[in-house]
Amino acid sequence: LSKRVRIDDLVDLNSRPSKMDEPWFPCRRDDWVLLSDGMRGKVTGISPELVQLIERGGAHRTYKTADFLALSPLNLSTNFRLKESIGITYNLQQPSVTSIPDILKDHIEKRVADEGYAEQLLNLRVEFERANTSSLDIVVIADFDGTLADIYNRLRRSIQRWCVEACTENGWEIPFTQLTLHQVEAVG
Repeated sequence: LSKRVRIDDLVDLNSRPSKMDEPWFPCRRDDWVLLSDGMRGKVTGISPELVQLIERGGAHRTYKTADFLALSPLNLSTNFRLKESIGITYNLQQPSVTSIPDILKDHIEKRVADEGYAEQLLNLRVEFERANTSSLDIVVIADFDGTLADIYNRLRRSIQRWCVEACTENGWEIPFTQLTLHQVEAVG
């Protein structure tokens, strides 16, 4: 496919100058990306027409470049943040905003080191998040180096596991969502 353009139509046209640090594409080959459709994979090929990803486990997925860009790729290889919450019962109301976040943070830091991720943990915060309907929620916010992008989901599961371990060790009950039914008395 080609298009002919008269030279006179090109005379006054010019490209804008590019800058040395200007990004040309949101990722490079071998970067791990997370797309808004939930797909997470390693970029194995980029062309003007197609972007190919490989998922953990080996499945390949190919996107038209425009479709890939429309899915707002989040490049995990540059560093990434995980936010995981855990709920505890309301009988822990006072310590949920004082001591529990600190104890949980210490536990997670120890487990991160035990599993060999201490060097890649860039920042860790544990805070009271909200008073939910059936629980008091604590949020774990962990920033990791992009070298761990390939185990993004494993780290999410690990944070949840570490939270459950801390709850078990400290006797903090994790509630289940409850549904309360009210019966209307018949007027008669």
